[in-house]
Amino acid sequence: MYLQTRRYLGSAAQLGQRKLRAAQAELAAAQELGQSRLLAAQELGQSKLTSAAELGQSKLTALKGALHYEVPDTTLFSLVGTTLNLLNGTTGPGLLALPLAFARCGWLMGTVMLLGVFALNHASLLLLLRACLTTREHSYIGLCSHVADGIASLIDWSSLLFFFGSSVSYLVIIGEAFTVLTSSLGDGSVYDGGPVSDGPLHYSLLALLLLVAFTAVCLTPLSLLRSMDALQCTSAVGMGCLFFTVAVVALTPPPPDAAAAEPLPAAIFSAEALLSLPTLAFCFSSQSLFPPALETLHQPATYAYMHRVVDTTMYVTLALHLLVGLVGSLAYGSAVRPNVLDSLPQTSVVLAARLAVVLAFAFTFPMMVFLCRMHLRAILARSELVPRATDALVEHVDAPRERVSDPFRHTAVSLLLVGSSLLCAIVFPNIDAIFGLLGGTTSVVLSFVAPAVFWEACVGYMYNWTHPRRLFCKLLLGFSACIAALSLPSVLVAVLDNLYATASWVPMASTTGTLQKWSGGLELERAVNSSAASSAAEGPMLAGATLQLGKALRGGVDLKKLGKALKGGIDVDKAFGRRHKQRP
Repeated sequence: MYLQTRRYLGSAAQLGQRKLRAAQAELAAAQELGQSRLLAAQELGQSKLTSAAELGQSKLTALKGALHYEVPDTTLFSLVGTTLNLLNGTTGPGLLALPLAFARCGWLMGTVMLLGVFALNHASLLLLLRACLTTREHSYIGLCSHVADGIASLIDWSSLLFFFGSSVSYLVIIGEAFTVLTSSLGDGSVYDGGPVSDGPLHYSLLALLLLVAFTAVCLTPLSLLRSMDALQCTSAVGMGCLFFTVAVVALTPPPPDAAAAEPLPAAIFSAEALLSLPTLAFCFSSQSLFPPALETLHQPATYAYMHRVVDTTMYVTLALHLLVGLVGSLAYGSAVRPNVLDSLPQTSVVLAARLAVVLAFAFTFPMMVFLCRMHLRAILARSELVPRATDALVEHVDAPRERVSDPFRHTAVSLLLVGSSLLCAIVFPNIDAIFGLLGGTTSVVLSFVAPAVFWEACVGYMYNWTHPRRLFCKLLLGFSACIAALSLPSVLVAVLDNLYATASWVPMASTTGTLQKWSGGLELERAVNSSAASSAAEGPMLAGATLQLGKALRGGVDLKKLGKALKGGIDVDKAFGRRHKQRP
């Protein structure tokens, strides 16, 4: 029994040892497998971590690129460059039309009105910059996303029409410079035109061809650029040209026969003086250009530098406009032309100033087309005519490049804008009327209404309604309404009168010597015929009276004086009836 028990215990011990060794082997295998799996998991986690870090870095880089973040450059060279860029936008064609505005309201009243408009524009610009700082937006298009759709559409349409009208005025001034250049080559409609010779055409035929060729060869390729970075270096050249032009206007003495016959009154209170308001408003309608130009300085750390640039730009702009307005109006009085360069003696120095203006505006015209394209795309995006995706919604004006997916659309829109502005400059070449229409409508929206609305939507809601800035915003809105209400009726009357007096495409007098195409033509023809029948001695003179009066209407001659010159042969009031009395 003992031996059996011993053998049983020995076999049990051997079996236990075998199981123990098997368990130890399994444990060692499990440890090795766990170790290998741990190493694999560590390698996988490390690779995922590296991939996630690279992805985050790439997204951060893309985000920085999308935000166009730049380290603020507060060196003197950078600040001067920014100031020149802004001056190139604030000193535009309105500078040349300011003497006529002063001549309409008097030199003292014009100065007071100009200072008042400047003060309101400067204050509204500060409100606009505060709204930009609060929302981190740097364009009117970006700020429009913070207001109602109706107000945003109004601002976008006003911006589009303002920049389009500005491009038209650039082409008109360039065409007039070409006309003056060709007038020195010969006489007749081929070489001579209306700006300086009161010819039947505003441009000479040769100048018209030069304008079309210059637009097609020079302006169109520049307008097709997707980025305006290439033109930033031209701001200094453009401002040099404008400074030279201002110096020519200020230092060129008027010819004896063109100088003002009597001193210009200090103040003129008349309906015509209201036409000065929109021109003055147009001269400072440049608020939308400041936020993108000041993007790198638009932060609390560099706010002092930003205000220094803004103040310098605005005060230099005021000085240039005040100098040209006073000198031009006091030198030529009521005889000053809408473009003050047309009133100056046409010497080689004045011709050089015209060519300098052409060069300056040639660099600014593509920017106007660029801005028109941006606001047109914003209008289409808001109307859901183009995709509203996040990456292709609306390009901000301060973006260095357009992100237009369809190159054909970009080219087509650019050519449409350039071609339509050229057509408008040919058909309607009156810059005084252009400034009046823009100043009474789009300029007040961009200069006063938009900054007030943006500040109210982004900042003003935090203040009580009695806060001075909120009250000032209401003052801006009221001032805008007053400018539109007081000036637009006079501007519209002046535009219609100009169409009947100067536009060659308005049907008035036929080549046969009658006015049957005009509403008063039949009455005038009867008056001429009855006067000719009663006075046979004056028959030869009255035979062409209808044609003479038709030409008088086109040239803006005083009909009363013309009636006296015809020795009473025609009763002008009776001949023209109600139509003549309605004309200003």
